[in-house]
Order: sequence, then C-alpha cells, then structure tokens
Amino acid sequence: MDVTQVIRRDRGVGTAPPSLRAQILLIASAFLCGTVLAALLFVGIWRHTAADGARAQASQRVSQQQLTTARHRIAALGADLTQAKQAASTAAATVARERKALTREIAANTALARALPPRLAALTASAHALESQMTTLQSELKALGTYVNDPGATGLDAAYLATQVEYMTSAAKTAAGAAAAISQKATDAGATLNNVTRRN
Repeated sequence: MDVTQVIRRDRGVGTAPPSLRAQILLIASAFLCGTVLAALLFVGIWRHTAADGARAQASQRVSQQQLTTARHRIAALGADLTQAKQAASTAAATVARERKALTREIAANTALARALPPRLAALTASAHALESQMTTLQSELKALGTYVNDPGATGLDAAYLATQVEYMTSAAKTAAGAAAAISQKATDAGATLNNVTRRN
C-alpha cells in the first residue's frame, strides 16, 4: 500500500475530482488574484508616470528660471556694453588731447636736452665727488666709533682721537662746501629749465 493512500485514508480525503462549485471558486479566486495583480501593476505604472511628469515639470521650471536669468544677464550685458562704448569714446577724446600735450612736451624736452647737458654733467660730477667724500667720511666715522668703543689694552690715545676729530671736521666742511656747490648748480639748472619751459 502506498504512503499517499494511507495519508488520504487517514484524512478521509476521497479520490473524486473537485466539485463544480470548488472549480468556480478556484477560477474566481484566480481571476480576482489576476485583477489585483493587474491593479497593482497599473498603480505602479501610474506612480512611475506621475513621478516622471513631476520630474519633467520640475525640470521645465528650472529651465524657465535659467531662461529668465539668462535674459536678465543679457540685458545687463547690453547696458554694460553701452557704457563701455561711451567710455571708449571718452577715452579716445582723452587720448587725442594727451597726444597734443605729449607733442608739446616732446618739443620742450628736446629744447631741454639741448640746454641742460653741460649743467647736468657738472652737477653729476659734483654729486659723485660728494658721494665719494661722504662714503669715506662714513667709513672713517665707523672706524673711529669702533676705536672709541674698544680701544684695546693700551686705552684711548687722546692725540690720535684729536687728530681724527680735526680731520673729520675738515672733511665735513669740505662735504658741506661740495653740497653748496651742488645746490648752486641745481639752481642754475632749474633756472635753465624754467627759461626753456617759458619759451615753450
């Protein structure tokens, strides 16, 4: 005897086919299940379509905002371009005026270039001489300061110190004279410059 037959006998289940009512109920259940599944599928598709529509509307709103911003930016750039054209026109007029002034300045400078070289050469030579004297004086002052701060084991030599001070005084007077000469030459050069400027 088969185990299945024993189980069916124990349960009291017969081998007869299901009744018409059971078949109808099974078919109705299958149809209802299919309807539910179809409804769920429709709801899923509808939600997906609605989400796509919402995304499309959001994208359209963003595009519209970007378009509005771009229009405002174009309008602002147009205003900037108009201002730039006006500024360029003003700059062109200024350049024309400056060119005329530059021509006058070039003529004045040409006259100065002819009139000033002798005086400037003398002034430069005097300035170099004064610079050399000042460099020497500065170096000697530094050496004297070092000697005063650290005279060594023998101590300060008063005679040496007096000689150096007298030399420094003489050098300072010479430098002052050279500075006065430079000042006079600079005054002469300035007078020449003023004369040339007045003539031009």
